Amino acid sequence: MALQLHSPINQIKGVGDKYLQIFNKYGVTTVFDLLLHFPALYIDFSQADARVEIGVKKLYRIEIINANLSRHFGRRLSILKVNALVGTDKVQAVFFNKHYLVDFFKEHKQLYIYGTFEMRDKTCQVNTPLVFSLSDAEQEPVIPLYDKIGALKSGVLKKIIVNALGELKDPFEPLPQQIREKYAFPTIAAALQAIHFPRQYEPDMVRKTKQRFIYSEFLLFQLELQYIRNFFKKVPRLHHYKIDENLKAVIKELLPFNLTPDQKTACREMTADLEKDVAMQRLLQGDVGTGKTAVAFIALLTAVHSGFQGAFLAPTEILAQQHFMNARKFFNPLNAKGGTVVACDLLTGSTPAKERERIRRQLADGTINIIFGTHALLDEDIRFKNLAMVIIDEQHRFGVSQRAALYYKGNAVDLLVTTATPIPRTMLLSLYNDLSVSIIKTKPRGRLPIITKIMDVARRDEFYQWLRKKITEGEKAYIILPLIEDSEFFTELRSIESEAEYFKNIFKDIPMGIISGRMSSIEKDAAIEDFATGKIRALISTTVIEVGIDVRDATIMVIENADRYGLSQLHQLRGRVGRGERQSHCYLFASANITESGQQRLQTIAAAEDGFKIAEIDLKMRGGGLLPVWNKAGILISK
Repeated sequence: MALQLHSPINQIKGVGDKYLQIFNKYGVTTVFDLLLHFPALYIDFSQADARVEIGVKKLYRIEIINANLSRHFGRRLSILKVNALVGTDKVQAVFFNKHYLVDFFKEHKQLYIYGTFEMRDKTCQVNTPLVFSLSDAEQEPVIPLYDKIGALKSGVLKKIIVNALGELKDPFEPLPQQIREKYAFPTIAAALQAIHFPRQYEPDMVRKTKQRFIYSEFLLFQLELQYIRNFFKKVPRLHHYKIDENLKAVIKELLPFNLTPDQKTACREMTADLEKDVAMQRLLQGDVGTGKTAVAFIALLTAVHSGFQGAFLAPTEILAQQHFMNARKFFNPLNAKGGTVVACDLLTGSTPAKERERIRRQLADGTINIIFGTHALLDEDIRFKNLAMVIIDEQHRFGVSQRAALYYKGNAVDLLVTTATPIPRTMLLSLYNDLSVSIIKTKPRGRLPIITKIMDVARRDEFYQWLRKKITEGEKAYIILPLIEDSEFFTELRSIESEAEYFKNIFKDIPMGIISGRMSSIEKDAAIEDFATGKIRALISTTVIEVGIDVRDATIMVIENADRYGLSQLHQLRGRVGRGERQSHCYLFASANITESGQQRLQTIAAAEDGFKIAEIDLKMRGGGLLPVWNKAGILISK
């Protein structure tokens, strides 16, 4: 049966129930989702090197001298050492627990290996390289290698992708012919074939081919934006707010601090919007820790004070839960006093069915007047009695259609979208010119600048012993790793899987937690709560904590392989500390083979703390070209 791009993934030959469950877990549900899982790298046999280069991952052609197998620890561990020649250089390849390969490495046999050579005890050695036979090279001059999806490794994914492309018969093409001709873009079918199985590997050609998908994403994004602009432009106001002295007195009583000048300006701009004859469409942009949430809560209070409902949409359950907890603390004095009742609740994908039904009913009858939640708020059966104010947090994580979906839950609702990612003015105009913009730059008084340092990788063990001492003295620390589990292609990147035992030994007497995107919402929420309350003092995490996590007494941020992140992401991660009055620090460890641009990014983030300045530098460094694009499995497909 011929496949189409939207065909369910289990229609591909080789995808049974077991593989289907894995794909679905990672959001890969259609043929197109799978085909957007682009190769992590290509093995081009025409580029095999004849001379060893220490510390650089490369492809080499070798000739076997001999192979020696030894066993250790009661035969539970085997070490296979293969001595060989790369040109005239003597080298050694080491394989652990692969005793069955000993007969494969025969004397004088020629092979290809891919890996990184290092000098160990005067021996030029590579650990567990990828191995290819000469027949592999003859059959396929360029071999694509894929990052695994769950338990599905590169070889399995490659076979499934071969089957998918072999059966794909789909004439669908979203890009008009004149655009494809103007930019020399291939069709979807030709592009997918060229990316997954190029006849010869030319980096510029592959990059150009990937650009057609990126261009298509941004074209659709702009078309969606244009639809929103045209549809919602000058929507007549239906909700009239009571912005009176009583409301101002309540806000002043609720706030445990004085608003900064920028917060006051944002509130004035928002109030002016709510008094106009058209519905509000405003973007609240603020650097990390500048107090956007307080402004959002004031907007919600304004709606409730006027007899309306408000909704707060967050991109993750952790963030929705945190905003909900903060809102309950913020509005509690008002409820305790018996004035305007602010009835908050939380709805996420993990809300139990019985609880969800109660929330659904109470939103419909108006008992709940402020709801916090994730995409679950967008479900068709979620209806409101009189929704007037919609807040969308970290709005860049939602599609325009999702933004509109919540907008449609009410009639001519007022919309306030927020982002903690500073966006250069030039990009604001092109991406969000349907919105008026408020900017918060100043942080609340009493917060000290975060001291950022680039650390010496050679002194990593010494640093963590120092960090252990600081934690025992009362500090709390985040440690960020780029991967959940090891990548067989990017071995220089540290992962939770490989480093967990290391940190357990370092922090053996210190309560430590681990959090990643693979954990359930309940597990992630529990880990964050334990970190906030002090039950755990060190939190090992991926970038899942990048935005919104607010633990006031966390003072140390450590980022491993920091050169592999963009400037904005480094700034967001750093912003998880420095949220209280104590001095905070951010420590950056680079990868072993750091590039010149990676070094430049680390130097920039260490020297600058203003997110808007960093965003402008980031734009200059990357140029005005396309932004990073990820596929559904979370793999970066283009930079």
